[in-house]
Amino acid sequence: MFGVDRFDAILPPGTGAIMAVGASQPTVVATKDGRIGMKSQMQVNVTADHRVIYGADLASFLQTLAKIIEDPKDLTL
Repeated sequence: MFGVDRFDAILPPGTGAIMAVGASQPTVVATKDGRIGMKSQMQVNVTADHRVIYGADLASFLQTLAKIIEDPKDLTL
């Protein structure tokens, strides 16, 4: 909404985790077939208290989130 492409969220006391999501921007990337193309990309950052949230579970969550964002039709299954 404000065009901020990245930022870090500060974890408030008593909170297990917080997510910061930046604006998507067109970026030059290599495609799966080795060509150069354009793709919208955004940065997602999670700050977590590892006393509360297990890091591997958070990494798995971020992988799932990325898959859903990249292919939202999976939400309808």
